[in-house]
Amino acid sequence: MVNLLSSQSVISQEVEGIEEDEQEQNNFGKPIRPVQNSTFYPDEDSDSGMDKCLVADFRYLALNTSDPIKRMKKAENWVKNNSKYCNIAKLVSIRNNRAQWLGTSDSATIDAELGRQLEIAGDSSLEMQAALYGLKLPPQDEDEDQE
Repeated sequence: MVNLLSSQSVISQEVEGIEEDEQEQNNFGKPIRPVQNSTFYPDEDSDSGMDKCLVADFRYLALNTSDPIKRMKKAENWVKNNSKYCNIAKLVSIRNNRAQWLGTSDSATIDAELGRQLEIAGDSSLEMQAALYGLKLPPQDEDEDQE
């Protein structure tokens, strides 16, 4: 009788844990404050006003997915879908912390997409190319300096 009661309590705790995990996943990415939700996220468009590039979201999925293969797939999907909405500072933050957050799940796909979006955001300027790929800029022409 005691074993039956203890196994029922264990099962109910497991079910509650699964329900909490599902609830957490459903709430992921939603604003915490209801006021923010009603002000910045009107009902007619669920994505309107939503910042689609939150570095914290990328970090969250990277640090909370223990299976390296799943972590890599989630990170690649996030980068493919969200990096186009990122400014240069956010892209650099993700690029610079990739190894620490993703560990063995870092991939060439993630690196290439971040590099691509950085080039687009930086308008492919020579300074951006130098920063991304170690390009040595040619010395400035002395005639240009005198003008």
